[in-house]
Amino acid sequence: MNEEKKQADESAELMYVKCAYCGKWMDVKPGQMNWVSHGLCDDCLKKELEKIRAHPPGADNATP
Repeated sequence: MNEEKKQADESAELMYVKCAYCGKWMDVKPGQMNWVSHGLCDDCLKKELEKIRAHPPGADNATP
């Protein structure tokens, strides 16, 4: 474990987690105070997975 990670785990400082697509605040985790991390909320993840399922990789290049 690197020193920065160890210090973050042992401190009382919190880092906020925000959806990278819609901006919804999702979580608070140990980390650097006033820092923001990003991920996808459940709604945005569901929408993106639907897009992938509708257009699987290579589908546009497939020959009939």
